[in-house]
Amino acid sequence: MNTKMHPAGRALLFLLAAPSLAGCGQNGGAGGGSGHKGNGPQPVTVQVTQVKLGTIANNVPVTGNIQALEDVQLSAKTTARVAQVTVREGDVVRAGQLIVRQDATDLEANVRQAQANVQAAVANAYSDQAKVAQAITTYKQTVQQAKQNILLARAQLRAAQQNYSKLKGGNRPQQILQAQAQTAQAKANLDNAQTTLQRNQTLFQQGAIAKADLDTATTTYQVDQALYKNALANQSLVVAGYQTQDVAAALAQVQQQQANLQNAIANEQNVSLRRDDITAAQAALRQAQAQVAQAKQSLIYNEQQVAFTSITSPIDGIVAARETEPGQIATVGTNLMRIVNVKTAYFEPTISEEDFSETSVGDPVRVRSDALSGKVYPGKVVAVYPAATTGTRTFSLRVNIPNPRNELRPGMFARGELQNRVDRNVIVIPAAALMAQLQSGLAINASSTGEASNTTLTPDQQVMLVGPNNKAIAQPVKVGLVANNQAEITSGLQPGQTLITEGAGLVQPGQAVSIEGQPGHGHGRHPSETANSGAASS
Repeated sequence: MNTKMHPAGRALLFLLAAPSLAGCGQNGGAGGGSGHKGNGPQPVTVQVTQVKLGTIANNVPVTGNIQALEDVQLSAKTTARVAQVTVREGDVVRAGQLIVRQDATDLEANVRQAQANVQAAVANAYSDQAKVAQAITTYKQTVQQAKQNILLARAQLRAAQQNYSKLKGGNRPQQILQAQAQTAQAKANLDNAQTTLQRNQTLFQQGAIAKADLDTATTTYQVDQALYKNALANQSLVVAGYQTQDVAAALAQVQQQQANLQNAIANEQNVSLRRDDITAAQAALRQAQAQVAQAKQSLIYNEQQVAFTSITSPIDGIVAARETEPGQIATVGTNLMRIVNVKTAYFEPTISEEDFSETSVGDPVRVRSDALSGKVYPGKVVAVYPAATTGTRTFSLRVNIPNPRNELRPGMFARGELQNRVDRNVIVIPAAALMAQLQSGLAINASSTGEASNTTLTPDQQVMLVGPNNKAIAQPVKVGLVANNQAEITSGLQPGQTLITEGAGLVQPGQAVSIEGQPGHGHGRHPSETANSGAASS
């Protein structure tokens, strides 16, 4: 059970404490017809009630405005002249309904220009892509040709070296036979190379072999053809005999073929520079592709600008404000229309810091509006905003309320009664029965034998009970929730005890009392004194 006392309860108890303190200082002869007559003070007449269990609720008055969850302000998303406005204030609109249309003539022209730019950029990209493919093909062909040139130069060098060696060695019968054999071998190699070349040409035309295989066969044929010619020439020289100038010419041929081989090797090394052509073509392609992407983005943007000229309602609702007219130049952000769905109206009150900890989702709220006098709308808290306002240090609530007839409109001022705490099955007494204790005061409680005893009290609240022999008993109590002139007692009382509700400030602990409305006004024993004598002592 929560024993925290509401601030309103503390204020009420402070007001109640003044007469109670004054009463405690009086003797038994003060008020209520009591006085010193005969042998002692006369009983004080009081009113009582039975202590019992009940329910107490804390109702907090709140104020705030009626708001709407669906309250939209439509504004222009592009700059253009307003061509049409289809609704006025108070008109009912549906989600997706055209509300305002702007002139899109210039924007549509921009779209056509952007489409042309995209087509041109795509064409450039295709061209650059073809250039990249051509650069790669040229590079591969150049590399293959350089390798073939090196093979041919080496073959020609070997042939020149062989020819020079033969001329330098002189003519012998064996040399003639050897030359003839070499010629025959060269002829056989040439025939075989020619046959292979013809076969590869046929296979290449049929698509059965790669171009590189055909190039290799062609090179082999050319080499064997050169070897055969050299062999013939060599045989002719061997048969005819060699002269000094022939030997010198053969040597010069060797030197020439060596130079040709060196040039072929150098050319192969320079082929790698052709990679720069591929790199440059690829860079141009990337730039063209970026231009395509940029042109497409421009097209999308311009198409969006055209779409923005048709402003539709995002919700079902009622037009609350028409803020534009045909002919007006609406720039980006210009307010055009306000649409409110009154079916989503809710109450947004504020509560204090003290009430924040006691308030939670689901608490009931009874809402009234000054504009709709006499009508009460039951609602429930659906959200407690987590942050307080800087200036007032208050917290806002969102309270859902039924609004079947759309009577509550956004902007209305409303008042509410928040029930943020309900304690059930607790001891509840009239708040007027509470009295403040003195710091160093003494309370006289009845013992089990009915005699009075002194007990030091703590600074808290107390009530007066009627004990055995109709004697007043000061009973310390702990007070919980105080609301609607009632107080919750968290400790100190038990159900069935007799509580003095009026006149408690006129009696002293241990003084006899007379219960109003009881025959004899208290002469004799109280009907509940036997049951209460033990529970009343503290």
